[in-house]
Amino acid sequence: MKDTGGGTARLINVERLGRESVNFDIKATAAECEAVAESLGILGVEDVQARGSLVRKSANGQIALSGRLRAEAVQACVVSLEPVKQAIDEEFTVFYTFDPEDLEVEDLDKVVGLEEPDLPELVVGGRIDLLAMITEQIALALEPYPRRADLPELAEADEEIDMDQVKKEQGTHQPFANLKDLMSKK
Repeated sequence: MKDTGGGTARLINVERLGRESVNFDIKATAAECEAVAESLGILGVEDVQARGSLVRKSANGQIALSGRLRAEAVQACVVSLEPVKQAIDEEFTVFYTFDPEDLEVEDLDKVVGLEEPDLPELVVGGRIDLLAMITEQIALALEPYPRRADLPELAEADEEIDMDQVKKEQGTHQPFANLKDLMSKK
């Protein structure tokens, strides 16, 4: 763990990365888990483990970081604000580049599909921050609306509501009901 001024980091030097893959195996410390939870704005993160490999692609010189992430996240329930645990077990691939021109999108109207790879991240100072990448992967895997499992579900309406029947039952005032009669008296 290294304090980079903006938080904690796990840096790996990729300047001399060749065609051979470099493996990594990370188990986050308690301080790193706390930093990840704080940066994501959630109650907690535990048992963060990531393992995978980095390899330089021959065609474009980009670096592919692939692996598997396992963690346990704790968020506040959107209804009761009580803690809700979520097990995260995700595979991921992130691309990195040394060339800032790889980050530019030529066609501003381009729509990126779910099957297309994301734009690569820029390698800064010849190093990749593995903890920042792990934080991003946890953020992508989090349940957007965490909810306790034992909360009752909202009942769905089984039948359509007949608004004319409701108006009759409620005795809804209809101010223009006699307008036709008044107009014919003129």
